[in-house]
Amino acid sequence: MTVRSGSGLLFAAAVLLGPAAALPAAAGPSSFRLLCGRPPDGHSGGSDGPAAPLEPLDPAERTRFEERVRRNVARLRAEGRLEAASAGQPVLFSWPLALARGLSDPGYHGVSGFVDHDPSFPDALLDYECGDRTYDTAGGYNHRGTDYFPSPHGWYKMEHEHVLVVAAADGQIVVREDGHEDHNCQGGGTWNAIVLRHADGSESWYGHLKKGSLTPKQVGGTVAEGEYLGVIGSSGNSSGPHLHFEVHDSTGKVVDPYSGPCNNAPSRWQDQRPYDDSALNKITTGDAAPEKPPCPGVENPHARATFPIPATIYFTAYYRDQLAGQVSHYTIRRPDGSVFAEWDHSSPAPHLASSHWTWFWHIGTDEPAGRWRFEVTYLGRTLAREFVRGSPVASGRVPQFPVQGALLEVSRAAGGRLRLTWGPSCVASDDDFAVYEGRLGDFQSHRPVLCSTGGQRSASITPALGSTYYLVAPRNAEREGSLGVTGDETPRAEGAGRCLPRDVIACPY
Repeated sequence: MTVRSGSGLLFAAAVLLGPAAALPAAAGPSSFRLLCGRPPDGHSGGSDGPAAPLEPLDPAERTRFEERVRRNVARLRAEGRLEAASAGQPVLFSWPLALARGLSDPGYHGVSGFVDHDPSFPDALLDYECGDRTYDTAGGYNHRGTDYFPSPHGWYKMEHEHVLVVAAADGQIVVREDGHEDHNCQGGGTWNAIVLRHADGSESWYGHLKKGSLTPKQVGGTVAEGEYLGVIGSSGNSSGPHLHFEVHDSTGKVVDPYSGPCNNAPSRWQDQRPYDDSALNKITTGDAAPEKPPCPGVENPHARATFPIPATIYFTAYYRDQLAGQVSHYTIRRPDGSVFAEWDHSSPAPHLASSHWTWFWHIGTDEPAGRWRFEVTYLGRTLAREFVRGSPVASGRVPQFPVQGALLEVSRAAGGRLRLTWGPSCVASDDDFAVYEGRLGDFQSHRPVLCSTGGQRSASITPALGSTYYLVAPRNAEREGSLGVTGDETPRAEGAGRCLPRDVIACPY
């Protein structure tokens, strides 16, 4: 169905122009206004969840956990190791999440529930803004914390440890519980969690963490604001990866750190985020629409940065707190900057905690090869992603941070040789590697010692005399990728030579 409207075409998003999956029934029609270029061959998207929440600790587990907190505090006090609490101003919290180093997504989370201020139940919901973004249960539980979930692709982010949980304020560890199953979808069991006690005697709880990810610091150890505590997981009574962040004052009473018309206490945040924290979390190009298998299956983003000619290319934007009427402006540009397609879109739903929208085009031989650009402007901010069609194909990078994959490792081998191993390139079309050697102390001295490894992610090298360093660049038949970044994450400079022209494309996901 199409309706003429001004200079563009208005499409109902639930009516697809090609063989894409239908929108979730709850999403309803959305506004798509084509401004320039030909219509897409298909379109899908809508709400990304999260799953229905569960009481984070059943009553027996909560009693056990609270008793453990009290017991550990008493033990630390008796041992003279409990940090003294002051009667000064309440501790203010910073953001309890962080993106792993080596990633650059503009956003990585959503909020699935705030503290419930209505003691009635069930379905008597009242968050700090007098809205209903919280939950209760028929058993009498009213949500006592704030739930943050990784987005997009929560299970993918959990498996790859993209979203870290960090201390919201300086504190002392009074509970550290680990070792419990972390792929729960229907709840049950014990969570992995950290509890910190702060200078004013208050506590912050960090629950549902990934098994084995917790800080090595033990009960009694101290952490600084922003220090690593663990990775978001789905341990305990959980229906999917998220952080349950719960605050108690010095008397043990639950405190909502957010201030608003239905919680007129002062905010406990250093910088309180908006209730509707609308933003683009990510944009991608890909060779298929993103896939979300049943819980606890790991999502497949199908992200890609290089494409053959011809190819069907999927353009996806991921949002948090998307509201009805908020217009996103999309543009796909050819290598010369001209517009291939341009359109506006808005969601019909009053509020989507997490959402994505995908359009695809079959782009044929009549369109040019080279470096194209996908842009999305939302609420005054523009995100852009480059992609390459045809030849020459740009190249990516090998892992340099743990979150990116297996790092370059150097070990001694027989005959005084060195063995180097590393992880794959982030760009799927890279099928070979170049190895560089340089002199320590002169970090622009690197030159190629191998221009091909035959596609192997390992090499055996006889080192030069003296102290040396090594770099690996992925490559394809025509172009060579990144040599990595320096300590401040700026691209590493060229050295004394190279195997192929360098043409680097950003990693697709």
